[in-house]
Amino acid sequence: MHWIRVTNPRYQQSERYRGQVGEVVGRWGPDNAADSTEGYLVEFADGEVVGVTEEEVETAEGPEAPRPEGGALG
Repeated sequence: MHWIRVTNPRYQQSERYRGQVGEVVGRWGPDNAADSTEGYLVEFADGEVVGVTEEEVETAEGPEAPRPEGGALG
């Protein structure tokens, strides 16, 4: 498994996932991207699969546990 965090969204589809970690489920490239963009197909916790470029993300250790109400950790 390969996990990434969206750190620098450049496209509308990745903007809502800023700061979130998702699992890479495939490659995003000229064969499945309208404008020949290259990157990753990433599945997020809500089940959505989104294409992101390599410049939008950083490697993450793994999925994050949901934060308790109010955003405080444990």
